[in-house]
Parts: sequence; C-alpha cells; structure tokens
Amino acid sequence: MPKRLIRRAAALILALCALAPSLAFARDELKNTDPEKYYIELDTGNQVVTVYQKDDAGDYTRIVRRMVCTSGKTEPRGSEPASPTPSGKWKIGARERFGKFAAFGGEYARYWTQIVGGVYFHSIMFARREITALKKGPFSTLGNTGSHGCVRLYVEDAKWLYYHACPGTTVNVVTKAIKNGLTASLKTDMKFADYDAFQQNIFDNKPLPYREAWIAVNNIQMRTGNGTNDKLIRKLKKDTKVRVLQEGDPWVKIDLDGREGYVKRCYITYEEGVMQSRPDGNYVSGTVYLYEEPSTKAKRLYKVARDSTITVVAELSGGWTLVDYWGTLGYVQSRLIKTGWATIYETKEGQAA
Repeated sequence: MPKRLIRRAAALILALCALAPSLAFARDELKNTDPEKYYIELDTGNQVVTVYQKDDAGDYTRIVRRMVCTSGKTEPRGSEPASPTPSGKWKIGARERFGKFAAFGGEYARYWTQIVGGVYFHSIMFARREITALKKGPFSTLGNTGSHGCVRLYVEDAKWLYYHACPGTTVNVVTKAIKNGLTASLKTDMKFADYDAFQQNIFDNKPLPYREAWIAVNNIQMRTGNGTNDKLIRKLKKDTKVRVLQEGDPWVKIDLDGREGYVKRCYITYEEGVMQSRPDGNYVSGTVYLYEEPSTKAKRLYKVARDSTITVVAELSGGWTLVDYWGTLGYVQSRLIKTGWATIYETKEGQAA
C-alpha cells in the first residue's frame, strides 16, 4: 500500500481511537488539557525558558511567559562529570507536586514536570518536604548552569508549567550561541529572605490522592532513578502494594514503606490481580527519533525516550515502521522497535491499544 494511503488510513483510525496515556499521568487538576496549546523552548545557552502560543496563522510566535532557569552542567566540576540537559524535542510527561530526589539525600523540589527520563522542570530546591525549607544556594545561582540535568526555576514559574504544560506538550531543548540579554532581566530583585517569604504564600488546591498499585510480576527492580543504570534499591515481589507518586511511561515513581524509587510502568497494575500490560507489546530499544517520513534525512518530529510504549500502525518495506507516539504519527527505524512487556492504554473508544 502506498505510504500516502497508509498515513490517511492511520490518521482516520487514530482519530477514532487514539493512544492517549497523557492525561492519565495528571493527578492534580490541570488548568490546560490541550497538549498543542503551548510550545516550550528551553534555551540552555541563555538559561531562559520561553512558552509560546499560536498566532492567527497557527504558528507558535506569541510569547506567554519567560523564565530564567538553571539547566545541566555543560562542563565537569571537581569530581562531578558534565550533565547537560538533553537537547531535542520531547513530550512533557510525568508530574509531582512536591517531590524528593530518590538518588540524593535531603533534596526536594516543588512542581516537577518531566522533560524526559530523570530530567524535569522543577523549582529551586528545598532541604525538606516543607515550604519553609527553601535552599539559598540554588536561588542565588539561578541563571547559570549547574544541575544534574534538570531545569530549576523560581517556584511560581515551576508552578505555572506544572498546571499549564499538560502531558504531551512539546518542549524543545536548544542551545543558542548568541546571548540575548534576557537572563539578568528575568531574575528577581528580591533578597533571599524576601523571596523565601513570598514563595511560602504559593499554595494549591487540595491534591488528588495518590493511586495505589500492585506489582504484577516477580522480582521487579526498584531503582533510585528512571533508568536501568540507576542504583538498585531492592527487588519487589508480585502483589506487593505500593503508592504511586508520579505516573508516567516507561517509569513510575513509587513509595514503599517510606522509601521512594522508580519501577517500570509495565510491571505494575492499578487493579489488583488484573494485568494492564502485555508481554507482546511494542517499545523502543533506545532513545530514538520519530521522523516525518521514512528517511533519516526527513524532519525529526520528536525524540522518544528509551523503553517508551508505542503503537505500531503499519510495517513498511525498507526497514521502517509507521507508529503512533502519544497521538503523533511518525516513522521509526524497524530495528529499533522491540517486542516485550509494554503498557496497555485505553483508547477513546474504551478498547485496549
């Protein structure tokens, strides 16, 4: 079948029953549920985050909000290696209102919004999960690189993204060589004590309760981060009950007996005794590009994180597969698609995808 006809047929099918994990990731009530409403550009060269909205022609040119930030270290510092924020176009994923860094002791942040993997937008750090424990160092150095890859923001800016950049929203991480002079102008004039008092008055509605889940298979690894290279905390037995702090794909953040960590989404179920994954699903074997056409010279639509669930729409000759990734049709090299445990998402028609 010609590629043009395949895409038309696929678009029609997906319009009726699109794979839609995104809003299932949101536990707090969102102020925006349209992933195409905003387009986020993170400029690591200037340490500026800009949120755009569409103009009358449908292009993202209208500036909604600009924020100063701290992104990942671009050069080694002492014994710590460089940890730059990964470049490219990603889709916003998991969220957490006031989270703990499972890999670092005594580090917390408000309003986590996932860019990819263990990289998030979040507030400057706190020493405890209390609004009175804001740390001065990250506040003072905002506007300079220095994180482990995440993007630190003022509390009010992190909150805005948390509620408006719904799962599925595009974030494009770029590095502009030309300095635009915005960094200094976006920094607050408040001293730390004044800003600390200000941010303590940033409140939320009552949060939606965390979901309970059960480990669906035996000997599942719980790690300090959402990656197989992160430190192993423990192995979990089938039917172990956990509390889910961050919902996402391919990893979720859980709490078990007061210890926080990450497990693969495909190994848990939100209904005890009911499988919500399948052993013959499809996922990508590494971080891959989603292309507009079946060619490595075609436009790159998005980067897809390793182990992310995808839906195969059509297999083409020449080593390419047309897939759906969070409602976006694109092409992935067939050799990069694996069959194995993957999450089952409900379609708009209520059928498994």
